[in-house]
Amino acid sequence: AVVSTQSTGVIQRMSGIEISEEVTESQLEAVCGGPVLLAEAGFFTPIRHTERSNQRLQESLGLNNIWLPLCILASQQRHSIVFGNDERHTKLTARLYDQCQDTFTQLGQFLTTNPTNNQSLKQLPSFEELSTMYHLHADSAFFLLRTKLQDQIMIECGKKCTPDDPQPYVDASQKIISQLSDQVKLLYPPKVWDKISPRLFATFWSLSSPDIILPSERYTTEIQRIEAAIKQVNDNEDLAQRRKDKEIERHKDLITKLKEEHKAQETNHKLVLARLEAEKDVWFASTNSTKVDAIMQFLQVCIIQRSMFTASDAIYCAKFVELCHKMQASNFSTLIYFDRIFSDVSHIVTNCTDNEASRYGRFLCETLKGISRWHKDKSLYEKECGKSPGFVHIIRGDPSSDGAKKIEKYLDYENFRHVCCKWHFKLTKAMVFCFDSKDYSQIRNGLTVLNKILPEFPVVLNLAQALEKRIAKVKEEEKSVRPDLYALAMGYSAQLNSRRTTFIAEDKFHHVEKKTSDNTASRNNSPARKDKRGDSVKRRDDAESEKKRRRDDDLKKEGERKSAEKKVKQDVSPKTKANGVRDRDSETDENRSKIRKK
Repeated sequence: AVVSTQSTGVIQRMSGIEISEEVTESQLEAVCGGPVLLAEAGFFTPIRHTERSNQRLQESLGLNNIWLPLCILASQQRHSIVFGNDERHTKLTARLYDQCQDTFTQLGQFLTTNPTNNQSLKQLPSFEELSTMYHLHADSAFFLLRTKLQDQIMIECGKKCTPDDPQPYVDASQKIISQLSDQVKLLYPPKVWDKISPRLFATFWSLSSPDIILPSERYTTEIQRIEAAIKQVNDNEDLAQRRKDKEIERHKDLITKLKEEHKAQETNHKLVLARLEAEKDVWFASTNSTKVDAIMQFLQVCIIQRSMFTASDAIYCAKFVELCHKMQASNFSTLIYFDRIFSDVSHIVTNCTDNEASRYGRFLCETLKGISRWHKDKSLYEKECGKSPGFVHIIRGDPSSDGAKKIEKYLDYENFRHVCCKWHFKLTKAMVFCFDSKDYSQIRNGLTVLNKILPEFPVVLNLAQALEKRIAKVKEEEKSVRPDLYALAMGYSAQLNSRRTTFIAEDKFHHVEKKTSDNTASRNNSPARKDKRGDSVKRRDDAESEKKRRRDDDLKKEGERKSAEKKVKQDVSPKTKANGVRDRDSETDENRSKIRKK
């Protein structure tokens, strides 16, 4: 832990690369851009302030070729922390795992994003060597290899590719991906590749956020900020003219670099989209599995693992699925994907560290953001989803009929709103499950996820009230037992209360059927209802006649019994009656005398 912390501090001070989970949305957009935008807007401290120390660090790591062993050891140590010591406390294990992960990503980002490290990247082993010889997992191996793979595609292309003629780039990328697909087959048993294609796995892991996300707005904002800085320098009368000219020249040079990089990123983005368009039909083309099995396997080996690696990878996963839906990839069901995402939240959150829960929360927030766009705008839903194969659901016929068939139908807007409410309910249920478990990790991770998805969830009033009750219970129980959980719960509760005015009733979120007298009358007047009502009336009449007959029989028997008793009384003699009266009078006199004596 000490070595990991010291390494992170040294790399941050010398390179300017910061590792933090509390990054802003603008910083995440900058990460999706090129190196120039990342250096200017991706970190809290501009990298230009550490240029000299950055160069010294590169020379130190490259002098004895120790950067590759450092990366491999950091990745191996990350997993040995979990399985190396069974007696270590869970909280400590999670913290050590996060620190080791931060060190690895910081070191790898420093070596792969600096243009001067091209010679070092050529020394990287192949994916097969990294996974079999050095036992690196897919997320770590591809994190180191992405820049090298992109360079190999451009070298294989052999000439300058343009968006107007992307075929050379597509052919070169398919050749590299085919070689990589043969290597990734060794990672999992054959049954995995019966559900998804190895090309999907290789393509998903080899791409990065700048390949499929183009932050044009962020480039424009950054250029406007620099132009405002130029104006501010011109208006500053305290600066010497020589200093002004130097600062203005630096700012103009930076604007030129940003514009050139934006143009290059736009070209790369279009080429990657053309490549994905050519590959999309083989990703889920297996005939040995159902759509549900394919989606589950895709989530298991691709989405879930990468969404917890870094914050930018969490955004990448959500955007990649949006691309699959937009390009209408064969046999990819967007509905099944969303349903499985919100059905397994509690199981995934349980096994996360603190930082992993934060990244997974970002992934859920980005997913909910896309769903919310369709939910709020009917015309947008009809345009992007109304006739999309990803929103086809199956209606099964009557199983009792001989000609029962499965009918495929597009999900209409109102039914989509119903499904959205169901997904929100599932997410609420998962969070409630975490809070009711009394487990430290589940409560902490649940609160972390809720903080990240707060801009998009909760929306429905009754679901927000259910969460408020559980949060209040957590605050009451953990106040004197686990203060860190109490602080997290207090922070989320304050933010939730600040959004109370944005909550809406359930009937405004989706259509809720209400029972009215008109509906009841229409149901009662249906032919089936009339037949059932006639049968019930007949049964009721038969029961009443039977009851009347039994009552008459009981009255008849009662009359016969009373007449028999009357006849018996008439047969009793007067003498017997008189003796009985005298006996009762004598007993009464004796009782009165005893009462007087007492």
